[in-house]
Amino acid sequence: MNANASRDDAPKTSVPGHQDPVGREAWVVLLVDDEPEIHEITKLVLADTSFSGIPIELHSAYSASEATIFLENHRDTALMLLDVVMETDDAGLRLVTYVREQIGNTDLQIVLRTGQPGMAPEREVIPGYDINGYFLKTDMVAQKLHSIVISSLRAYKHIKTLRPRQPGATSPRSGVREGYQRLAIAEEFAKAIEINALHLLAQPQVHLVSGAIAAIELIPNWRRGDTMLGPAQLSEEIRDPELRLKFDEWLIRQGCAWAQSWQSFGLPPFRISLPVLTENVWNCEILSIVEQHLSRFAVSRDTLDLEVPETALLGERSQARDAVALMQSIGISVTLVDFGLGFLSLPQLQRLLPSRIKIHKSFVRHVAQDQERSAIARSIIALAHTLGLTVIADGIVGEQDLQFFKWESCDIGQGDLLARPLAIADVSTALLSDAAPGSWSVYLH
Repeated sequence: MNANASRDDAPKTSVPGHQDPVGREAWVVLLVDDEPEIHEITKLVLADTSFSGIPIELHSAYSASEATIFLENHRDTALMLLDVVMETDDAGLRLVTYVREQIGNTDLQIVLRTGQPGMAPEREVIPGYDINGYFLKTDMVAQKLHSIVISSLRAYKHIKTLRPRQPGATSPRSGVREGYQRLAIAEEFAKAIEINALHLLAQPQVHLVSGAIAAIELIPNWRRGDTMLGPAQLSEEIRDPELRLKFDEWLIRQGCAWAQSWQSFGLPPFRISLPVLTENVWNCEILSIVEQHLSRFAVSRDTLDLEVPETALLGERSQARDAVALMQSIGISVTLVDFGLGFLSLPQLQRLLPSRIKIHKSFVRHVAQDQERSAIARSIIALAHTLGLTVIADGIVGEQDLQFFKWESCDIGQGDLLARPLAIADVSTALLSDAAPGSWSVYLH
C-alpha cells in the first residue's frame, strides 16, 4: 500500500528493490496503528518525502497481527512506526518482541508512538524492549515526524552498509593480494609503534558556557609513504586485536607521560582523552595497562578518558557494561564517540551509561542551516541529559553552529573554531602564552 492506497488493498507481495539500501527502489516504512486518522495524517506529512534520493513508500497495518504478516513477507522493511495499544493493551510491545526474537530482525528501526503513555511508561519500555525511539503522539508535530523518519532511515542505511559483503565477486588472487597488503601494513605499523614513529596532535575540548578547557584529546597520526593516516583510517586499516592493543598501550603511555609533563609546568590537571582502537573494552588487559602507566607516571586516575567507538559496545555484552562501570568507579571516564549513527538502541545505551557521548561530526557541521541535522542533534542532547551524560559536539567550525549548541545546552565543544590541533610538543607553550586571541590561552579560565 503506497501513501495514497486504501486499507483494503494492502500489498500481498514484496516491494521491488534490492536488499542493498544504496540500490533499492524505495524505503519501505510500515505504520502500525488502529486509528485511521493517524494513517491519514502520516500520509500527508510524508507525501513526496525521500532520503538519499530514494522515495519513501508508506504502508499501513491497523493491528499487530496485520503487521506480523506484512513483516514476514517484507523483510526489507526499514522502519516501523508502532502504536502500543491496539487489539490488546500491549499489542505493540508484543510485536516488538516477536520481530526481534521470533523473526530475528535486528536491523528494522522501531519507533514507538503512543497516545496512552500510562499503558507503556517510557522508563519501563526503553530498558525492557529493543526499540530505537519512543515518542508521544501529542508531541509528534509534522517537522518532528519528518526528522524521526529521516534519522531512522539513515541509521538503517548505515547498519546495512556495514554488513560484511559477500566475497563471491572477489577472485582468489585478489583476496591473497589484499591479505598480503594488510599484513605489510600491520608489520609497518607495529614497527612504527616500536620506534615511536607515530605523531600526536592535541586539541582541546572546551566547556561551551565557561570557555574553560574540559579535556585535551590526543590525536594519533601515522605517516605511511605520502599518506597521513588519522584515527579513522587507522581503525579501518589495523584489524588485528593484538596490534590494536599494542597501539592502545603506546597511546595510554603517551597520555600519562604528557599529563605528568604538563603538570610539572604548574598547569592544572587536564583530563586527557585517548581514542583507543581496541574493540574489547572488557579485556582486563586494558585496565591493567591503564593502572600500570598511571602508577608509573604518578598521574591521578581521573586524568584519563578512553574514547570508545559504538561498535565496541554493540550486542548484549554484559562484560562491556561491567568494564565501563569498573573504569568509572576508579575515576576513568569513558566517552562513546561517533554517536548518532544509530547502531546502539536506547536500551543498550541506558544499560551501558558511558560518562560522555560525542556527537558525530556529520550531525554537527552546518547544523544551524540543516533542519534534519538540528533535529537529530537536539534529540541526542536531550536524550543524553535525561540519562545524566555529558555531551560533546565534535567538529564545530562555524559561528552559527557554535551558537546552536550553546543555545541547546550542549556541554562541551570541539573543533577548529574553538581551538585548532597543535603538535603535542607545543601544548605547554600554548597554554602558558599570553598570545593574541586564537591561542589556547584565551580558553583557559
